[in-house]
Formats: sequence, structure tokens, C-alpha cells
Amino acid sequence: MLFINTLTSSILQVGLFTILPFIFYLARKRTPKGFLGYLGFFKAPGFGLQMGVMSAPLLVIFGFSAALWPDFREIMVGPGSVVGGFNEYEPGIIVVLSIFVTAVFKTALAEEILFRAFLARELIDRLGFASGNAIQAVLFGMAHVVLFQFAPAVPEIPTLFLAAIFLGSSLAGYIMGYLQMLAGGGSIFPNWIAHALTNFTAFLILVFYF
Repeated sequence: MLFINTLTSSILQVGLFTILPFIFYLARKRTPKGFLGYLGFFKAPGFGLQMGVMSAPLLVIFGFSAALWPDFREIMVGPGSVVGGFNEYEPGIIVVLSIFVTAVFKTALAEEILFRAFLARELIDRLGFASGNAIQAVLFGMAHVVLFQFAPAVPEIPTLFLAAIFLGSSLAGYIMGYLQMLAGGGSIFPNWIAHALTNFTAFLILVFYF
């Protein structure tokens, strides 16, 4: 049941995060033709893919700096969090598969489509890379803060934790924007790989070792 629910919610979230870019593209082009290419679903240069893989360990290390504080760790693994949901089940292959689907599709793919393939692309086209990528990164950080506020794992979330989430997510968002728009030549695969590897590794560690 866990895997089916995870798969269903992942499909729905990817679809939901794709609606806005699709409507925007359709209004501009008057045809759905070329939409996947617009999002960046084409072959990435080897350098971009390498950068995507190499970025993941750094993002995991940076992200786990917050887990060094017991109060922060409680929020990250407690009830109401993604990890807390997995902790309700006995560890096993179903949990691992569910973590994989969540990391690769529900979080990484959905977020990369909305924030990098769409928002970053449009903002960078209008404002240039530095400003456009910074704005989408800040929006990405704000989205994660809102997510924790609306689905709290503890009665009160410390301001310091929210600040750490905002800064960490914004930095990750900026790096992902670089991976797609510069290192990847517009291809979504470098940043999707980096994001998926980061989330999958982080979820596994939090579920099985904390």
C-alpha cells in the first residue's frame, strides 16, 4: 500500500507542477509541440552530467549540517515530515522503493520542472543569468519554508531552523539553476540527477540511521 500511495502521489505532483509551465507554453506557442524540449528533456553534454553527479555529495553534506542539532533533527524526522511518514513502516525493500520514487520523481523531478525548467529559464531570459537565477533560488527557498510552516513536525518551529532551511534550499536552487542553464546547456538532466541523488541519499540516511 505504501508504494502504491507513493507512486500515485508522485504522478499527481509531477502533473501538478507541470500544469503552469504547460499553460504558459501553450499560450505563447499555441501548440503543445516542443514542450518537452522547452523543459529541457534532451541530451545533456557530458560535462553537465558530470557536474550533476559531483554536486550531489556536496549538497548532502551541506544539507546535513542542520541535522547536527538535535532539535532540528527532530523536525526533519518527526511526524508530519517526509521521513516521518516512512518511519511509520518496517524497514525493507518497499520502503526503499518508496523513498526512491519520492526522491527521484515526487520531489526532484516535480521541483526541477517548475523552478528550473520553467521559472529559472523565463527569469534568466528576461533578467540575465545572475539576477534571474538568484530570484528563482530565493523563491525555491521560500517554498521550502512555507512547506515546513504548513506541515510542522513539532508544535513550534524555531526561526533559526526556518532560516537554515531557507538559506540551504536557496543555495541548492542556485546550484541547480547553474547545472541546467549553464553546465547542462538547458537540459534538465544534470540538475535532475543532482537533486534526485541528493534527496535519495538524504532520505535513506535519515530513515535508516536516525
